[in-house]
Amino acid sequence: MFQNNPLLSQLKQQIRDSKPVVEGVVRGSDKAFGFLETEKKSYFIPPAAMKKVMHGDKIKARIETIGDKEQAEPEELLEPMLTRFIAKVRFNKDKKLQVLVDHPQINQPIGANKAKAVTEDLQEGDWVVAELKTHPLRDDRFLFAQITQFICQKDDEFAPWWVTLARHQQSRYPVQGQESYTMLDQQTREDLTALHFVTIDSESTQDMDDALYIETLEENGQAVGWKLVVAIADPTAYIDENSLIEQEAKQRCFTNYLPGFNIPMLPRELSDELCSLMENEVRPALVCTIEIDQQGNIRNKPVFQSANVQSKAKLAYNKVSDYLEQQENAWQPEDPATKNQIDLLHQFTLARIQWRKTHSLLFKEKPDYSFKLAENGKVAEIVAEYRRIANQIVEESMILANICAAQYLNETAQCGIFNTHSGFDQKNLAAAQQFLLSQLANEENEAELKDRYSSENLATLEGYCRMRHDIEPIEGDYLELRLRRYLTFAEFKADLAPHFGLGLQGYATWTSPIRKYSDMINHRLIKASLTTQQYHRPADDVLQRLQEARRQNRLIERDIADWLYCRYLADKVENNLQFEAEIQDVMRGGLRVLLLENGASMFIPASTIHNNKEEMQVNPDEIALYIKGEKAYKIGDKIQVQLTEVKEETRSIIGQVLV
Repeated sequence: MFQNNPLLSQLKQQIRDSKPVVEGVVRGSDKAFGFLETEKKSYFIPPAAMKKVMHGDKIKARIETIGDKEQAEPEELLEPMLTRFIAKVRFNKDKKLQVLVDHPQINQPIGANKAKAVTEDLQEGDWVVAELKTHPLRDDRFLFAQITQFICQKDDEFAPWWVTLARHQQSRYPVQGQESYTMLDQQTREDLTALHFVTIDSESTQDMDDALYIETLEENGQAVGWKLVVAIADPTAYIDENSLIEQEAKQRCFTNYLPGFNIPMLPRELSDELCSLMENEVRPALVCTIEIDQQGNIRNKPVFQSANVQSKAKLAYNKVSDYLEQQENAWQPEDPATKNQIDLLHQFTLARIQWRKTHSLLFKEKPDYSFKLAENGKVAEIVAEYRRIANQIVEESMILANICAAQYLNETAQCGIFNTHSGFDQKNLAAAQQFLLSQLANEENEAELKDRYSSENLATLEGYCRMRHDIEPIEGDYLELRLRRYLTFAEFKADLAPHFGLGLQGYATWTSPIRKYSDMINHRLIKASLTTQQYHRPADDVLQRLQEARRQNRLIERDIADWLYCRYLADKVENNLQFEAEIQDVMRGGLRVLLLENGASMFIPASTIHNNKEEMQVNPDEIALYIKGEKAYKIGDKIQVQLTEVKEETRSIIGQVLV
């Protein structure tokens, strides 16, 4: 008798309308239930309701009160967690095709079919790209996806590379080249082939984009400094701005340097052959000549020119470093001219390091972690590599050349692609000041430091550099890691602006045009100014793409590394390996640490640190963990940890603190 009763339906609707509606993000659990996280509180989502949603979905939900407990009933999908995603192939008991999302908190299988473009015979565990086609809250249907791309088979040893590149929509293949290349530049080139240029790179490097020549500057028979000539490979001499190569470089923006190999921004016949400054080969180059005094100061305006150069020696970082560090049985330069170049470059570098230490900022010495791979892609070892003197020779030469390019572009073209960094985020200046005072001030100097570290001073390049010099002698990484949370991100800009991270008034890279699209643009601007040709200001969409590509490349490098670390450490869990580690983050759930031996990131669950979570508190200002009111761990602390578990499916390395 109550069927189709309009009064009853109206009453039900009124009751439903009276229930509060909230917006939030679904958080799954390892059980069938989940939670809806809103700005103010968290609501329970029962198992039946969780079948309508997925971890990460942004939804609207009505809040039901059952007894004294509130729970969320999903009602409207605002933004799905999944659109395009990476997955593994699965077949259910009825042999129907499904996909398992590659995400640590999404474990329900999703029904799927193949797009026509996918011709591979899919097997259980194969890696694919899929797109979500239907969603219960949007289409009144179950979750369903379509496989749009085959990535690799499940047992492919290079799955970490191929899957990660597919996730970030980056190609695994080099750029398609042309059948032949002709010199497009018509400007006159100076013949500098008589100069004894040398290249210094890793022994395996093929894409050599910089060569150096140096000589002593003398006045009245006395040495007063050096003349450094920096020659940079000139790929834009062969690349038409309307070519497919140009468009591909504009999209890729950078060469991807991955463990074991690289994926070049330009075709290999350009990057590794025609443009590479190979030993004894004449190559077109853009050249900058810089005069430096013995204190490392730039004496005169730098001179840019198009030229032909010839590298006289291909040198290797480790061999040059062994020679300069006077290692036992060290490699020796093969001829007096090369020896003279190395010795003068060494003197110049020491002067420039001292100049930057005084007038700008030096990088804090941290190792690079290098994966050494076997032929099958397995990690044979992980090596911590520190910058040695030969690396510093090239680094100081390139930094100086990029400083000169920034000045030149600003004065001649009034635009360019400048690498900028504005220091502390404006909204964090007051907090940064308070933190510095809390760490450094005492009764005697508090008034002085309040002025020294005022928001106004910290917002200037001079004030920021002064602060960094103040904290440099302080032992440990706590101040460095804590202040990093207040910083803004580096940006590409078309106008000159300071780079606080380097402590410089301006910085524009042009020294890696084989590897960076921004450097190709700066080459074109410099060459146009040399010939008074017309040029265009870098467009905003180019700057935005550079920013996004840089972020993508860093994520790709990190994601592949996390996967390789898991593979490397997985069979070592049973050995109860112990490591020295540095705390990188402190959270309610535990500690995130860096293993100093190999660079792996390890998570230490809070439950393994102390057995009573009510006695543990995280201080977000200090980024520190307190136990029973006492500070136990803070960011930057060095601790001993033990490896306890590796989960390759979620790329997680788990450990515990050794007390």
